[in-house]
Amino acid sequence: MWFDMYGPFELTRVEREIPARQPDFWEQVRESSERYGSKPEDLEQAIGCYAFGLRHGETMKPWYIGMTVSQGGFRREVLQPHKRDHYDEVTTKHNGTPIMFLMPLLTPEGYFSRDRTGTKPLIHWVEKMLFGVALRQNLECRNQRDTKYLRNVVVHGIFNSRPAGRQGPEVTAARKMFGAP
Repeated sequence: MWFDMYGPFELTRVEREIPARQPDFWEQVRESSERYGSKPEDLEQAIGCYAFGLRHGETMKPWYIGMTVSQGGFRREVLQPHKRDHYDEVTTKHNGTPIMFLMPLLTPEGYFSRDRTGTKPLIHWVEKMLFGVALRQNLECRNQRDTKYLRNVVVHGIFNSRPAGRQGPEVTAARKMFGAP
């Protein structure tokens, strides 16, 4: 169970909004697919997870995490109108270059997985895990589905410690063990 990483791919913005038509974005995706030995269209048709964010200089911030098991893969999913509504909400309020990472699920042999039904629970779980990581970087992430616990449960010193609370030796030791910041 391996998810690969492609990107960041830049999205075109017109008057602070992300249009549905993104020929430059898809060209970047095709070039990346070919660069790593696949057919140009393989990556855009793959299933897996994706992350939308903004890049400002060297800094990148995640704003939306998604998944796809749809027949058309990433191509059919990442620029749907309701997804672009989330992206546009971010780009109208924040500066930066819109970017997208694609994380396709691979088979044990290293090919893009086409198992849309058997891998759906796995892909959904990875989406939630990615959202948890994204939330550490940006409390304003746009995701709402399945985020109640990720947003609201606090394990002091490990995640969601707001406010910071006491920083005694227990917290320091736990952070060492869990590798938390």
